[in-house]
Amino acid sequence: MKNINPKAGPLSNILFSKGIVTLPALFDWVKVLPYGRNSDRSDHTLILKENRGTCSTKHAFVKAVAQENEWEEIALCMGFFRMNVINTPSVAAILQQHSLTEIPEAHTYLRVNDEYADLTGANSRITENDISEEMEIEPEDIGLLKEVLHKGYLAQWKEEENIANTIDQLWQIREECIKVFGKK
Repeated sequence: MKNINPKAGPLSNILFSKGIVTLPALFDWVKVLPYGRNSDRSDHTLILKENRGTCSTKHAFVKAVAQENEWEEIALCMGFFRMNVINTPSVAAILQQHSLTEIPEAHTYLRVNDEYADLTGANSRITENDISEEMEIEPEDIGLLKEVLHKGYLAQWKEEENIANTIDQLWQIREECIKVFGKK
């Protein structure tokens, strides 16, 4: 079992003071944090202050703690999945309103010893089989870089599927979906 060293860094010290002293305890704590976008979606440390997070901030936070503790077997990854009524039932009305059956979404998660680990929430339905085009990223990549890569993937999908909407329209539809995502 991996123990959090309170002297490893500031995040580890804060967790230790909260009684979160092992990697499994950290995973459990992050997984039950409510899903919700943080006031700065590129700042993973806000999950401590705002007591919520998204797939990006939650997993980037764990990766930052792993870096402090030199747990090299933990990788922060981003991949894409097709958000639809099966894996994200709460978006059904939005997709239907825009005459879409799915829309690509960038998902952030962990690989621990090459095993998929999704701490987004207790009811997360995205599985490893849903993910395509996986890449390893760093905690500081969850802001602008993730958005740029996501919009590029969205543009490729739009062209391949012959979708009439503009990229800006698709991004707005996706934002509507994210707002209801945590309200499953």
